[in-house]
Amino acid sequence: MRRRSDLFFSPPNKTNLMKFSILISLLTTPLLLAHPAGSQPLAHAADNSPSNGDLTRNWSGRRPDGHAPIGVMGDHTHGAGGFMLSYRYMFMRMEQNYDGDTSIADSNFAGPPPAPFRVAPTDMDMQMHMLGGMYAPTDRLTLTGMFNLVDLSMNHRNLANGMRFKTESSGLGDSSLGALYRFWDSPGQIRKERAHLGLGILLPTAEVDRQGVIPGPGTTRLPYPMQLGAGSWGIVPSLTYLGQGRDWSWGGQLSARIYLADNDEGYRHGNRWEATVWGARRLNKWISLSARATGSTWGNIRGSDADLLPLPVPTADPKRRGGSRLDGSVGVNLQIPGTRARMALEVGAPLWQDLDGPQLGSEWWTILGAQFAF
Repeated sequence: MRRRSDLFFSPPNKTNLMKFSILISLLTTPLLLAHPAGSQPLAHAADNSPSNGDLTRNWSGRRPDGHAPIGVMGDHTHGAGGFMLSYRYMFMRMEQNYDGDTSIADSNFAGPPPAPFRVAPTDMDMQMHMLGGMYAPTDRLTLTGMFNLVDLSMNHRNLANGMRFKTESSGLGDSSLGALYRFWDSPGQIRKERAHLGLGILLPTAEVDRQGVIPGPGTTRLPYPMQLGAGSWGIVPSLTYLGQGRDWSWGGQLSARIYLADNDEGYRHGNRWEATVWGARRLNKWISLSARATGSTWGNIRGSDADLLPLPVPTADPKRRGGSRLDGSVGVNLQIPGTRARMALEVGAPLWQDLDGPQLGSEWWTILGAQFAF
C-alpha cells in the first residue's frame, strides 16, 4: 500500500429547521444592510470602477465576475479604507471507501493486516459556517480574518453483526488571521491583470479531544476526521493571479497549509498543497457564470492520539489520512443591483481521487456565500 512523505504531502427535525433559518438569515443580511452604491464616496477607483467594466482602464471589483468563485479564499484585495464582511456555508458529502484510486467493498476491511478492521465508515457529512472580514489599511495591503463553526456526522457499520451507528461532533473549528499584498497591477482598456501574495496564520482554536458514544467501548475519543480541526499552529502562504477582459475574467492560485507544531494530543495533520484555476463569463451587469478545476494533495498525520490506538476502524489510523484529488466545479455570481452586496454559489465533485485507504472518498460539495463591502 502506497504511503506519502509528509515533507511534500504532508425527515426534517427542529435542529435542522433552526440551522436552515440561521443560514437564510445570514445570507439575507447583506440585502438588508445594502445601500445604493453612490450614497458614499468610493474607496478606491481600482476596486470600485464602473460596474460595466468597459469605461475604465482600471480593475473593476464590482462586476459580478470581479471576484473569484466563492470557494477560493483570499482571492482579492481592496483599496485603502475598503472593508468587507463575508459568510460562507459549505456542505461536503463523503461516500464509498477508497484504497488508492479504486473504491473497495466493506468486506475487504476484515481479515489480517494491513486491514484488521471490524468497523467500516459508510458515509460522512461535513457542514461548515465560515465568517470572515477584510480591511485594507493601504492600497496594496489587505488584512483578513476568519473563524469557522463545524458540524460533523459519520455513519458506520459493524462488519461482524451488521449493526449500524452514527457519531457526531460540532463546535468551533480552526481560525486564521492573514494579510494579502498586491504587488502587481497592470491596467488596460481591454485586458487588466493583477497579482498578490498572501500569508495567513492558523490559530489552534479547534478542540481535538471530542468524545462520542459507540457500541462496545461506550464513551471514547472520536477518530481523527470527527475532530473539529487540526488544533495546531500553522501558516497558509498563497500566490494569486487575476485577469479581466471585457466580458471574461480568469485567474489561478497556488496555496499551502503547513502545520508547524503538534497539537495538545501529540500529533499534527499532514501539510496540504493546492492549485486552482478558473474562468468566468459575465452575462450582464449583475450575473456571471464560472468553471474551476482544483488539484490538491495532503499528507498523513504525523504522530498519533494514544486514546485512539485501540479502535478497530480505519479512521483511527494516522497512516490512512493522506491523499490527492482533482475537483471540477461550476458556479454563479450575483452582484446585487445598486448595492455593494453580492451572493455566489459553487457546486463541485471529484474528477479523480487517490487515497491512502481504506478512507472515505468525496462525493460532492457546495459552497453558498454572501459578501458585503463598505
